[in-house]
Amino acid sequence: MQRLLKLKKVLKNSVLASSVENFKTIRASMSKYRPLTEAEIQILESNGNRSESWAKVMVENDFDPNRIIRSSFMGEVYLPRFFGTLLLPGDVSFPTGIYDSLVHNCLVENALVHKVAMLSNILVRSSSVVQNVGSIVSSGKISYMVGNAMHVGNEMGGRSVLVFPEINTELVDLQLFHKPEPDVAAAFADQLKTYREETALSFGIVGKGAVICNTNIIRNSWIGAHARIEGAEKIRNSVVLSSLEEPSHVYDSVILENSNVQMGVTIHTGAEVQGSVLMSRTTVACKAIVKSSIIAPCCHIEEGEVNSSYMGPMTQMHHHSLLIAALWPDGCGNLGYGANVGSNHTGRMPDQEVMPGQGMFFGLGVNVKFPANYRESPFTLIASGLTTLPQRLKFPFSLIKPGDPQLNGIAPRLNEIVPGWNYANNAYALDRNLYKYSIRGKGFVPASFYTIFSHDTLHYVYDAYQRLQVTEVRDFYTKEHIAGLGENFLRERVRQKAIKIYREYLERYALEQVITLVVNDPNLQSQPVKELRRLSTNDANKDVMRTVVLPETFDELLKRYRQLEKDWFERVTHGLDKDNDRGRKIFDDYDDAHPVDRGFTEWEKNRVEDKLRRLASIVKTAKAE
Repeated sequence: MQRLLKLKKVLKNSVLASSVENFKTIRASMSKYRPLTEAEIQILESNGNRSESWAKVMVENDFDPNRIIRSSFMGEVYLPRFFGTLLLPGDVSFPTGIYDSLVHNCLVENALVHKVAMLSNILVRSSSVVQNVGSIVSSGKISYMVGNAMHVGNEMGGRSVLVFPEINTELVDLQLFHKPEPDVAAAFADQLKTYREETALSFGIVGKGAVICNTNIIRNSWIGAHARIEGAEKIRNSVVLSSLEEPSHVYDSVILENSNVQMGVTIHTGAEVQGSVLMSRTTVACKAIVKSSIIAPCCHIEEGEVNSSYMGPMTQMHHHSLLIAALWPDGCGNLGYGANVGSNHTGRMPDQEVMPGQGMFFGLGVNVKFPANYRESPFTLIASGLTTLPQRLKFPFSLIKPGDPQLNGIAPRLNEIVPGWNYANNAYALDRNLYKYSIRGKGFVPASFYTIFSHDTLHYVYDAYQRLQVTEVRDFYTKEHIAGLGENFLRERVRQKAIKIYREYLERYALEQVITLVVNDPNLQSQPVKELRRLSTNDANKDVMRTVVLPETFDELLKRYRQLEKDWFERVTHGLDKDNDRGRKIFDDYDDAHPVDRGFTEWEKNRVEDKLRRLASIVKTAKAE
């Protein structure tokens, strides 16, 4: 039932539905148009215009025939009075009107149509520019992929998502990971079917203030308000949502087919998008290929290929890499150059898939064999050049690195795992990503989405911590000894360190819960720590709060909390200093060429100062009492 309510809410606020209603209103107001006068027809023809029947060309009052030059008209055409000027690309001012174009069965508002070989069955809204275009044509009813089933994950079609132009990540997740009752699934499909029928038009639309220029083909598509389409190769059967506040840009040899593009999206420089959904503020560029995929908000894909995948928010592919048959709902990850996350053809049916964890990083030249499930290993890093075997890994913040074929009793095919490494040794990267994503996702992705202390990550760390407690100590461990290690081995000394790291993570979380509780109600600090633990415990964190050993007094708790936060800050600054020290040893002019990232350093400083202010408020209250 939840999915039905969420769908209803999204459709109620649909920009596409509002535009269709506006179109119907415009069509209903045709009575304000009148036939051309003989004098107007004479002026039109003297300006090099032609029509199969001038009687089918209707105009508004005060129509200026001198704004129509060397153009041809076929079928029913409705024209405004035309006034003012608009800017062409390059800030060239040009009077509104129709020049050197063929117009068939169109409704044109006060816009500019210039050098368009074929404009057919299109509503051109006011203040838009259509210039130097091969053809903009619509034929038949256009459904904009509403209710179409997309198959992501394995390419046999086992996981389908019913899509529409304004679908969001919640509705995608509900369809992929929460199997509904048959009647709920049927009602969901029926809602989309009704929406599809209500929004289907026999006209294409060029929205208010849109600019379409130097483009070859646009067929059966809806171009939103203030969108900029410049130098695109072709756009077919697609929706490009756009607004003045969040304009979408499609330019430079782009191919866009059978796809839905949401607000603020940029597609450029030879990119190809087919049969996909690009959510808000996503960028696909530099010959990247996206096919049969759903790309969540604020992702950035350059040069690589994404196929049959669901890529979660703020995931990055800046280089030649491959992501295929991937279910990555938690996103916030990165693929390095040459990473091949796509070995899904095993030679046997069915095809396989991969599920990366949040914040996962695939290093340079990594080869990931399918099937693989890393969702319970968020913030894990796979080292450069590694080949990973099919597996299910359940250790967050891990480093996967090459194994040692000389170890007795360990299969040479196994890689080595270092659980907790990213938390203990890569704090700078974790916090800098938090800073970047807080900016990149602002307004579209909740600030709580990317956090190393999410409920899921907390649960995964606690579970991993428990599984590391062994009854028989060995030099090395595999999945036969510790569940969740996947196709990797673990050294005993690394296990001991991982227990310490995970315990610190859980302790830091527990202390944060208690401190937040007291900050919100300073009167509670007089309570015993045992009582504060109880008040901070809920159904979601009860196992963690029960496991963590807290100091006996509140003063000691404050001291421990301050120490953990200080240690974390030092790890962050140490990571930055380590990079700088190494760079200075290699390049004489390193400091000149690598200015300080003041945005991040200020953000990190403010984060720490905020923590200290919270502690100061508690101490101040205690002294006052």
